[in-house]
Amino acid sequence: MTTRLPPLATLQAFEAAVRHQSYTRAARELALTHGAISHHVATLEERLNLRLFEREGNRMVPTEHGRLLVVKVRQALALLERGFERAGRSEHLTLTLSVLSSLASRWLVPRLASFIEQRPDIDLCLDVRAGLADLAAGEADAAIRYGTGGWPEVQQVRLMGDELLPVCAPHYRGGDLPKTLAELADCTLLRNPWVPWEPWLHAAGAELREPKRGPVFTDSAVLLDAAAAGLGVALARRVFAEGELRSGRLVQLLDLCVPDPSSYFFVWRADHPQIDAVHALRDWLLEQSGRR
Repeated sequence: MTTRLPPLATLQAFEAAVRHQSYTRAARELALTHGAISHHVATLEERLNLRLFEREGNRMVPTEHGRLLVVKVRQALALLERGFERAGRSEHLTLTLSVLSSLASRWLVPRLASFIEQRPDIDLCLDVRAGLADLAAGEADAAIRYGTGGWPEVQQVRLMGDELLPVCAPHYRGGDLPKTLAELADCTLLRNPWVPWEPWLHAAGAELREPKRGPVFTDSAVLLDAAAAGLGVALARRVFAEGELRSGRLVQLLDLCVPDPSSYFFVWRADHPQIDAVHALRDWLLEQSGRR
């Protein structure tokens, strides 16, 4: 009986071409020639009688048929890969999780012991970076992203929201801490370009505007360390500051918290070859964030 399935090499070439939107980069990844990738794609288009790519400048952009087909191809390739993984000798696997430095040090790492205990078969590698890891290119297996959601071509689930509150060291200004907005105006407001003061000041009804002077810290964890050292008042995300607030290393000023418009999301590829492990990490993170 004649099979209607295309050769595995053709499916791999097609998937790589979609991911890179370039026959040249796909060929480089698979150690083939540009002509070989083009031949595989042409063979697949002829077999299906469908156009799978369109040229846009230097890019080979998948058509709607190509975008729909690649989802099924990736699922099939992932199923094959999982089958071979289970047939292998080692039962351990490694997942790389892309996460912001501040969230990793202040929230994730203190909780990791329970994940290691629950899933000793998964070695978690934390890829700490400021930018977004390209999951399609294999830069990470999954990510915790901060924003409003809606990232294209990935699965995502909201882990938790956050709120903004002013904090400082209990010994700041010799212990003479500001109790009103007027007194806050006389303080050094520590700045973080990713967490502006303006939303909190507006909600508080303060006449103050975004500070133009004062120390600037681009990392939220370092910002809190600066506040704990007595350098000034920081506008903190509660997720990052909860440990210092419990220990007394930091104290909250004024009884006002403002909801953060952004949230934390777990993001992954639906066609990941180790999808069961990715789902296990997702479920554990939801449990830690109180969503399960």
